[in-house]
Amino acid sequence: MNVLIYNGNGTSPNSVKQTYNTLKILLGHAYDVMKVDATTLRNEPWQETCSLLVVPGGRDSPYCEDLQGQANDKIKNYVSQGGSYLGFCAGGYYASKEIEFEKGTPIEVIGSRPLGFYPGMCRGTMYPGFVYNSEKGARSVSVVYGQQDIKTYYNGGGYFVDAKKMEGVEVVCTYKDTDEAAGVLCKVGQGSALLFGVHPEYDIRFTDLSENKDKEKIIKELTESLPPCRMMLSESLHKLKLKVDTASGPELKLTPIYLTALRQETAEAVAARMLEEADEHGIISDANDRFLITRADKDLASLVQELSLTDNKPLLKILCQDTATTNQQGPVHPEKSQTPYFHIEKYYKALLERRNKEWGGGAWYRIGNVMFYSEVITSTQTILDKNYNFSQTLPSGLVCLATNQIAGRGRGKNSWVSQRGALQFSFIVRHSLQYSNAPVVFIQYLIALAIVESIRTREGYENVPLRLKWPNDIYADTRDGLKKVGGLLVNSSFVRDEFMLVIGCGINLNNPQPTVSINDVIQQHDPKLQRLGPEEVLAHALVTFEKFYMEFCEKGMGSWFLDRYYDRWLHSDKLVTLTTHNNEKARIVGITRDYGMLEAVSIDDNRKRYTLQPDGNSFDMLKGLIIKKE
Repeated sequence: MNVLIYNGNGTSPNSVKQTYNTLKILLGHAYDVMKVDATTLRNEPWQETCSLLVVPGGRDSPYCEDLQGQANDKIKNYVSQGGSYLGFCAGGYYASKEIEFEKGTPIEVIGSRPLGFYPGMCRGTMYPGFVYNSEKGARSVSVVYGQQDIKTYYNGGGYFVDAKKMEGVEVVCTYKDTDEAAGVLCKVGQGSALLFGVHPEYDIRFTDLSENKDKEKIIKELTESLPPCRMMLSESLHKLKLKVDTASGPELKLTPIYLTALRQETAEAVAARMLEEADEHGIISDANDRFLITRADKDLASLVQELSLTDNKPLLKILCQDTATTNQQGPVHPEKSQTPYFHIEKYYKALLERRNKEWGGGAWYRIGNVMFYSEVITSTQTILDKNYNFSQTLPSGLVCLATNQIAGRGRGKNSWVSQRGALQFSFIVRHSLQYSNAPVVFIQYLIALAIVESIRTREGYENVPLRLKWPNDIYADTRDGLKKVGGLLVNSSFVRDEFMLVIGCGINLNNPQPTVSINDVIQQHDPKLQRLGPEEVLAHALVTFEKFYMEFCEKGMGSWFLDRYYDRWLHSDKLVTLTTHNNEKARIVGITRDYGMLEAVSIDDNRKRYTLQPDGNSFDMLKGLIIKKE
């Protein structure tokens, strides 16, 4: 399910950004688009979950140095065994058998290349004037694609010599004025490599052409040609058997964030606390974002321009409802027409109904009483975790929910595929040091089990095959094997004798991509069962988590929780190979009660017990296990 973009030495930062943004638009509905370095390509088992490896523009020579040896071998094996490679400009040079760049000049580069996906030579530059690390030599050039003449961005790329004569090579497009191949699709064993000397991935709006004398002409031509460029790239990616979102419209723009609450006095208190931190314009400027706190009915045209993803520090509007016009006895929220993809009133109703089933009616439950909701947001996790001053104004239990995230965060450097159909949210928990018998590391286990239990404890849904993968993933056991349907992320900071935890959850509730949705799993299990709505799933999950959390703070980690956790997880008695201990085989027996590490016993000597933790750089937790140092 991964699209991996090489981001190592020699790559152009702008080319990496352009490649990431465009592939996120075209493929982000079905794949997790992420950046990787040479160490990852050399040491990690990335091939197993990779649908496309992309090498963007930059400088080919540093690629040779960084990827030599094992990384190149893994790339070659990956493609020949059925994988797909996409190279733009330098990535196209690098994937050719031979390269001839600026022969006879001070920047000459000539030689063979190890991948050899294009079985001939890539020769450049095609047009004069190239300057390293600059847009001075950039230009708009015409390529012929089928019957179309398409203007595309060019900056130092080559052409694929004699491509029309090469066996196993399809010419995708040609330079109009020379008829030389500007793009080729190469058959490589069971896989394919798509190589371009031009940049159909570029959106010129995000490139600084201030040093280019023809900037106005280039901007005009490439702005007009963006749709056909995207079409050419989309159709080419489709030939790699990728699931391309051909219906993708304009890039998502950030939308206002609505402050909602279960009670009027709560909404007023949160708004007042945020305004205490704001300046005279109602703005909180923080490390990652700026927040404008204002009433929902206020005219902002004179103060705020259209929200844009290009801002270094986006200005996010937090709209507070005019509580004088709301129902003082019920939840404070905008009209349903303003939040068509999430029914906030329905959520609060489900929250109260679920709490009422707890002892004493759950009158002391607080998580979920306040919610930020936005149709399009950067990342619910980033907003709460990367803006310290802002987050300190917010109450424990506040939930931030979005229908679409444009920069969803997963574990480590990973992103999370975040589009409509997923239930994606983050919430704040302040965990006191006074809970000395309740180590904060176990919070991730509490929320993971809460998600699964909130579905499997419903009447009729008890046997829906949702399972837990240690330590923080949710899987479905489908007819086609195990499929990931959710992931959890917990970030923490320590302030005044307490941890401020931001707990992030991404659950694929309704979208059939990139793997399978929870509702599809429910229907496959029993077509008579109703599909679940995001409002009731969120409410049920939060109440279940809070119930676990309160018991955890009182009792610490014990059999009350672990028995249920082991009943839902995937790993009991599974075997792992300890590569740091002569490939010794060990059997998983549980997790430790102190730090939540994986515990395993040698299959050759049951007296030898190992405490294991994940390698933080690993794609697969259970393939990157390392022994915990004492």
